[in-house]
Amino acid sequence: MIFLKLALQEGLFSRTIDFSAQENLIYSQKNTKGKTTLMRWLLFALGYNIPNTKGINFSKNESLLTIRKDDGEEITLSRHSQQSIQIVKPNEEITFVLPEQQTELHKIIFGIQNAEVLENLLGTFYVDQEKGWTLLNRGVVVGNIRFNIESFIRGISGVDCSSLLSKAKILSGQLSKYRQMYNVADYKEKIQKDSGKIVPDNYDDSVDSSLNILVSQLEQKKRELQQVDKVLGENKRFKKFISNIRLRVLVGEEEIEVTEDKIIGLNDSVDYLVAKRKIISTEFKKISKELEEYRKQKFGKEENTFFDDTSILREFDNRISKLPLNPVVIKNKIDQLHKELTDVRKSISERTKNSNSVPLEISAEMIKYAMELNLGGDKKISSSYIFTSNLKELSGAVLHKTVFAFKLAYIAAVKKYLNIKLPIMLDSPSGKEVDRDNIQLMINVLKRDFSDHQIIVASIYNYSGFDNANVIEIKNRLIE
Repeated sequence: MIFLKLALQEGLFSRTIDFSAQENLIYSQKNTKGKTTLMRWLLFALGYNIPNTKGINFSKNESLLTIRKDDGEEITLSRHSQQSIQIVKPNEEITFVLPEQQTELHKIIFGIQNAEVLENLLGTFYVDQEKGWTLLNRGVVVGNIRFNIESFIRGISGVDCSSLLSKAKILSGQLSKYRQMYNVADYKEKIQKDSGKIVPDNYDDSVDSSLNILVSQLEQKKRELQQVDKVLGENKRFKKFISNIRLRVLVGEEEIEVTEDKIIGLNDSVDYLVAKRKIISTEFKKISKELEEYRKQKFGKEENTFFDDTSILREFDNRISKLPLNPVVIKNKIDQLHKELTDVRKSISERTKNSNSVPLEISAEMIKYAMELNLGGDKKISSSYIFTSNLKELSGAVLHKTVFAFKLAYIAAVKKYLNIKLPIMLDSPSGKEVDRDNIQLMINVLKRDFSDHQIIVASIYNYSGFDNANVIEIKNRLIE
């Protein structure tokens, strides 16, 4: 995938930026001029939930991004809100609600169908100025977007651990609840030791009517979501239909043809429907959560009096005291769940690492680049190092170059196994402890092994070897 052009609109000001299919250098003489803003805006225009930079709120401005997919197709992405994005084609526009439909959008953009690969893809080709140069194999890419090497490898190699992952998620949820329950049981023992046995007030535990109401409300919201999704799809076809039939209306004594730009309000309908879907979706999740809670624990009809009582703490203790909680039994259950979860996670890890050659090949690529960047010294780098959790031993230029080696290995794996050439985006590769010689080593590797990839670097330096790069200069701010 290649970035071709990004058109930005900030109020009355605009800027259009053309990108080369090879090297691009986003350059400013000083820091804090807008280099990181441009890098992140590219990703926001691509459909990612990217945090704003100082002075720029991406969702309140407009972007029009043109890209070329690996199959040669050029598409344009229009985004001017946090909640939606449109793919604009000559004869149609397709709206995607974000973040709910981000995976569907990125399947089209990148030509990758595996969800686990897509969830981790940004962490392979983008290195953020803040978090990126400390991310090896697990952690934050930017904002709330994360990368996990095990998940990435499963996606690349086609290893299906969905049933085990689902089981691990259930066990993890149960374990968390039992631990909270144990804390409550411990508190119950404490209040009984301090105050003796507390006799709780009697209250009705029946909430059948509430459950019925919530079920009915949930079904209603589900129908509303389906209706909005249907209208979203029909809205743009309707506008085209009205325009194509060349309808004419009489205004005074003059006939006027009805065109798309004369249909008042219809252009705003998509944004309205997207906002409405967001609201309904939030209500749907809220009702679902309430329904789940009611099914787990039934509260009495006199629940409201709990907060009206003059002694809230005593009432709270009364309620806790009534709960049939045995800390010994709960602790045994916690131990059991912990063992089950450990076993399941071990099975996932073994299946991920040992089912095929992908981990070894990624590791081999990483080690090759690490050695070329003068990492490891006299010590041999283990093939299992790509799964390391020991980051304390890395710092400064060593960590910087290690991150770079890992990224190149990930990008090479995507290229080999999925036949997809990802862009390479590096924000401020010249760290405080990274000298020009090390930077030159990194650039030499990029130009030699990744010359068929688009490279976008943001920096205050002009690098040797990037003499023919497309320079995107930012003087005082990104949009002037």
